[in-house]
Amino acid sequence: MAGRSLVSKAEPTVGAVDGAEKTEGQDTSSQKIEDLMEMVKKLQKVGSLEPRVEVLINRINEAQQAKKKANEDLGEARTICEALQKELDLLHGEKVHLKEILSKKQETLRILRLHCQEKESEAQRKHTVLQECKERISALSLQIEEEKNKQRQLRLAFEEQLEDLMGQHKDLWDFHRPERLAREICALDSNKEQLLKEEKLVKATLEDVKHQLCSLYGAEGPSTLDEGLFLRSQEAAATVQLFQEEHRKAEELLAAAAQSHQQLQQKCQQLQQKRQRLKEELEKRGMQVPAQAQSTQEEEAGPGDVVSPRTGCQGTETATEGMAEGAGGQGRGSWDSSEDGLWRGAFP
Repeated sequence: MAGRSLVSKAEPTVGAVDGAEKTEGQDTSSQKIEDLMEMVKKLQKVGSLEPRVEVLINRINEAQQAKKKANEDLGEARTICEALQKELDLLHGEKVHLKEILSKKQETLRILRLHCQEKESEAQRKHTVLQECKERISALSLQIEEEKNKQRQLRLAFEEQLEDLMGQHKDLWDFHRPERLAREICALDSNKEQLLKEEKLVKATLEDVKHQLCSLYGAEGPSTLDEGLFLRSQEAAATVQLFQEEHRKAEELLAAAAQSHQQLQQKCQQLQQKRQRLKEELEKRGMQVPAQAQSTQEEEAGPGDVVSPRTGCQGTETATEGMAEGAGGQGRGSWDSSEDGLWRGAFP
């Protein structure tokens, strides 16, 4: 801007100086020539030129001096004009140089603006990416917390299930211990002995009744009237009632023993199935029965006892079934034979 103002100011100054100098020189010389011509014309009219020669010479000298001075002024003006022209050229060069600098500055400014816009867009993009990353981090943090809660709940559920399985396994282990099985076998043996004793007692009672009947009838045989009277007597009714009560008690004992044996067998089967299922679940979860517990079981079982709870239970079931079948068969057979003998003797 400064170069432009200097150039614009210098150009009219140089033109004005040149025009003024030229106009001034031309006016001075033309004025002097006109003055001389007028003077010559006046002298011609007067007719006498001699007295005015000195004046003319003086005028010519003045004109020459004025011309010389005008030439000097013209030279000075030309020198000034050349200096001004050089200065103008310098100003033009400076103007061009300043224009080039201005164009470079403008190009640099444009590049800087573009670079600034790129930086702003890059900063905006980074800010957007940062916001997205923050949102993703918060979402992932929530997912991690949810996953931790799920894992915690699963761990708690697994611990509860494991404790439940361990408790069930402990119950099964306590149920299948050899001592308990031995106690159950002893109880079944005692029940068997009691049933056998009752069976023998019933047989003895029947035999006594038979002997009493035989002694009452005699060797020759009872008469029909005596038999009818005996059958209608209170002793016969009491004997029949006693037989019926003994028979009913024996049947109740046999039914109770069979029912107890069946319940025990069902319970044993259920516990075996439950134990097998728990064992499979423990094997699936990578857990096994401790070897120390198995060795303890073998030590407590001894050489003559049952080692496996499953085998011991099956042996107990077999023994109980045999005992119940034997007791029931003997009771029914003896009762049937006694009853047939009684009625056969009463009604020949």
